[in-house]
Parts: sequence; C-alpha cells; structure tokens
Amino acid sequence: MDGQRRRPLRSEVSAGNGVGGHGPHFTRAQAGTSVNDLRIYYALTLLLIALAVTGWAHTDADSVCSARQAAASALAASAAVNGTHAAAAVARLKQKVANLDKDAAIAAAVEDVAASASGKHADAVASGLSAAVEARLPPCAAGGSVRAKSFLILFMGHSGSTAMLSEMTQHSSIMGSPTGPEPIDHHEYENDTPLAVSFTRKFLAEGIAAGKVPGFKLRPTHILNDPEAFQSIIKDFGVRLIWNSRGNLIKQAVGEYRHRFLKDDSVIEGLRDGETLEERCAKGACSFNITDMPFFHNVLRDLENNDRLVEKAMEALGSDGCVLPVPYEEYLYGRASTMARIYRFFGLPVEDHPPNRQKATHDSMCEVVSNMDDLCDAFYGCPDLRWMFDDWRTGCKCSVLPVSRFRPTGGYCDLTKRLPTDVRPVGVAAAAST
Repeated sequence: MDGQRRRPLRSEVSAGNGVGGHGPHFTRAQAGTSVNDLRIYYALTLLLIALAVTGWAHTDADSVCSARQAAASALAASAAVNGTHAAAAVARLKQKVANLDKDAAIAAAVEDVAASASGKHADAVASGLSAAVEARLPPCAAGGSVRAKSFLILFMGHSGSTAMLSEMTQHSSIMGSPTGPEPIDHHEYENDTPLAVSFTRKFLAEGIAAGKVPGFKLRPTHILNDPEAFQSIIKDFGVRLIWNSRGNLIKQAVGEYRHRFLKDDSVIEGLRDGETLEERCAKGACSFNITDMPFFHNVLRDLENNDRLVEKAMEALGSDGCVLPVPYEEYLYGRASTMARIYRFFGLPVEDHPPNRQKATHDSMCEVVSNMDDLCDAFYGCPDLRWMFDDWRTGCKCSVLPVSRFRPTGGYCDLTKRLPTDVRPVGVAAAAST
C-alpha cells in the first residue's frame, strides 16, 4: 500500500488527526457553531455596510437639499434685487416717456433700463412705448420733429379746455390771445363771422412773424357759418387742430345744470386766484339738488347736440387728418402725459406749467348731487347713459334696486326731443337751441 493514499481510520477521524494530507475536520456540533459564527459575522458586516451606505446617502441627500435650498434662496434674493431694479427702471422709463422731449427721452430711458439687472429687453420696451405714443400722433406731426406754425382748439364747454390752454400759453414758444382764451366767441366777434375770420388771420400772422406758435380755442359756430374761410386759414397758416371733447355726458350736464339753473359761473371758468376745491366745499358751495329733471334732460340734449356740431365743424374743415383728439378725461387723469403729447404734436419741447384754473366741481357725482337717488331713478334706465353713472374711480354708482331703475321713465332717454319745463335755460348756445 506504499505509495497509495489510504482512507483514514474512524479513530483518526474522531480524533481529528490529519492523515493522508487532510486537514483537521470538525464534528457536526463544532461545524454548526462555526457556521453560525460566520453568519453572524457576515450579518454584522452587512449591517455595518448598510448603515454606512444609508448614512452616507442621508448625508448626501441632506447636502443636496441644503445646496438646493441655498441656491433657491440665492436665486430668490437675486430675483428680488433684479425685480426691484427692474421696477425702478420701468418707472423711470414710464416717467420719461410720459414727458417725451423728442428722441432724447427715449434714448435716456433705454440707457437707464439697459444699465439695470433686467435690461435685456430695454430696447424693445422703449421702442414699444415710443411706438404707442407715436401711434397717437397724426402723420402731420412727423414724430414730433416738425414744429407747428399755429394751432386752434375746437371745443364745446365743460371739457377742460380753459385749464389746458392756460398751461399751453405759458410755454415759451406759444402765444395766446391777449383778449382771452376764446376771442372770437365773444364781444363784437360773437355774431360777426367775417370779423372773426379777419381777427383770426391777423392774430396768426402776427404770432408766426414773432417766432411763436400762436393759437386759441373756438366753438364751431363760425366754422359752420363759413367753412371755406376757415379751410383757407388752416391751409395758409399750417394750423394743427386739437379736438377737445368729453366722454361722460352726465357729469358734464351736472356742471352745466349748476351754471344754467343755479347761475354759478365757476363751473365754466374754473377756480382761480389760488382758491381750492376744499375751501369752496367748506363754504357749502359744492353740493346741490337737481330738482328739475326735465330741465336736466334738456341740458343733456343740448350737450349732445353741441358734440354733433363740433363733429360737423371738423368734417367741414377737411384738415387732412392733422387733428389731435384730447378728451377731458384724459387730461383730468393724466395731465402731464397729455400735455407732453400735445407739445410733441406741436413739435415743441416739453415744459411743465401748472394750469391757472382748477376744477370747480368734485369728480364724484355723489359728492356733488345731494339727491343722487332721484337722478338715478330718472336716468339710470337709459341704456346709453347707464355706464356714466357707474364710476369705478370714485366708487359713486347707482344702486340696482329697485329693479324699476332699469326701465326708461318720463321720456328722459330720448335726447332728440326737448321736454317742457317751467325754468327758462340760460347760457345756451344759439346753435344748440335749434
């Protein structure tokens, strides 16, 4: 058996002696204990690895969250700063566009916005605002670069024309009439159209010769009496026309009622000599009752007829579109921007001069008309007039109750007819009473 491997004896196996190159062997009990120890060891190792990995994962997640939060905070802070810069820049831009002085204001506004954190679209913003302003100028104004020779303001009462003209005549390049804002509507010219035409030609010629832009305001009467004469004036003196009007007929009629029925001229001329509306109201001169609704209806009728006369006069002039509409509401709520647009229409630099006339009536009808409910009962049912009562700016409006307010009453909605009244209207234009 030499040279051959022999099987170990049972005794040798039991004793665990190594025989024939075999290492020591274990009993079942010993083997089971070793296996359990190994399992525990590997389990503990795996547990430690799992804890380590999990801990690192949590640590990494926390780090990522913290980093993201920090980045978000930084972005929010940056956005807030940028937003503040942008808001300030846009405010400056709007202010400069509101006070346009040819192209210099636009260029300066673009430069301001471009220097801010949100200046990427500065050119587009400025161009958009500039285009919006230019779009409201007639072609004859040529973008505000061509100076006007002269101007006329066509108006019809209670539309802010006196205050507006008082600002214009303070401009260093504009000349107003020394005899008043509407020289050919009064005195010897009122009923003499040829004399009114002669005065207008002479006044405009003298103003242009003096290096000024002369002009005044006028009602449509003389133009409708002799359209050809005024067409020649428009052509010969390069007149640029301002069409002054008022959108809210009800508010306009409240002021006119106060003038005609209560004989209060301040609503026509405005407050002057430093008197304020607050001082006037403190004297109890701000509110009143509208007691004669047929009379108020006739005032409305006259005012609407006057608007039609102004439209006819504009058509009769045939001024080739060299007309700038300036509603009263636009001047009232945006005086500076409206005046800037007028000066740009004239091709003149912007000058800010306060008007020498102030509004003599509160903007809220609820503060002016003591019996507002009665006025609502009479006229709120007129579909064409209803919107004029609901004033979102002042919060003054008619209650929708009772429901009967939505039904026309007393013939007040038909402004083509004059209603009988016991009171004789005063101060009504001759053309308006036809």
